Amino acid sequence: MKRNGGDVRADRVTDAALRAARSARTVEEFFEKVKRVTRPALRFDICAGVTVDPQTLMNTGGDYRDALPPSMMPRMLDIEYREGDANDLSDLATRTTPVGLLSRETGGCLERSPRYRDIMRPLGFRDELRVLLRDRHGAWGALIMGRAQDAPPFAPSDLAVAASLAQPLGSVLRRLHLTRLAEAGASAAAPGLVLLDEEYRVVHRTPTVDMWFDDLGRPADAAAPFADERLPPAVYAVAAAVQASDAPGTHTSWMHSRTHGRVRLNAWCLGRSDTTGARTAVVVEQAGSGEHFGLIAAAYGLTPRERDVTGLVLRGHSTADIARRAGLSPHTVQDHLKSVFDKTGLHSRRELVAGVFARHYL
Repeated sequence: MKRNGGDVRADRVTDAALRAARSARTVEEFFEKVKRVTRPALRFDICAGVTVDPQTLMNTGGDYRDALPPSMMPRMLDIEYREGDANDLSDLATRTTPVGLLSRETGGCLERSPRYRDIMRPLGFRDELRVLLRDRHGAWGALIMGRAQDAPPFAPSDLAVAASLAQPLGSVLRRLHLTRLAEAGASAAAPGLVLLDEEYRVVHRTPTVDMWFDDLGRPADAAAPFADERLPPAVYAVAAAVQASDAPGTHTSWMHSRTHGRVRLNAWCLGRSDTTGARTAVVVEQAGSGEHFGLIAAAYGLTPRERDVTGLVLRGHSTADIARRAGLSPHTVQDHLKSVFDKTGLHSRRELVAGVFARHYL
């Protein structure tokens, strides 16, 4: 495979990646530009740009044009959200430096990794480098990179470059999440239902499903017998999560659709009584405004108490009402509101309702 070589200092790569990221107007363009400027330094052969929910780390979409073949995606997400493996995003989220190299995480024994055994080795890849894109408000996405067997191994300098990208790119990606919410409109499409078997193949889908998924740019996989049944990665992710051994039997997540905005995904584990072979049901529908508020609050870095106070302000309650409902003094309520104003760049309750939160939430 052809690769661009040459070592580039971490600060130089970070500056170039940050300039590219800031010029992007969409999440898809963000990942496209970031991959273009980081490829010469990190010399990856495949790379997925993933968006995640900052509260759950569930997959919500991203850019998979330079990633794994679509036929491999269900198994990849099954490992990530049901089976578990080294170098998972949940592991990276607990670290001071959110970067992981699969060979290092497995102690040099890659055969211990189901992701390596079932996906990387059959496709001819030697290792996987991940960086979680996060800032002080939370995690917003990830870059997942792979090198082929004929490529040199990832070096410590590559991990240093990846680490330098985490915070600045996470901050830009957070702002793009807000931009997408501001631009999203309500959808009139009816909810859709997808039934999946234990291998995540489609057993049944209602006609309305295509109304939700047809704008997501699912890549065709001509070699796969079910190419026309490919679903967005976020659907496979929530289906895998509900099948985890410690899952309660239902799971709710979301994804972003370019046409419909934020979309809710509800999954149920059906057990083994269904004669159709279905093991998981996923319903897709428009997300409610309350779910938008949770992401907006996370993106602005509001604390749980600040979220409570802001929610009461948006519902028209006075300082005295908020103090009584929240069990706080009026002075403390005002302190929380001042912090909210500082974080959102607003100056009054009126601006809070009519400005950013009206645009994103109401």
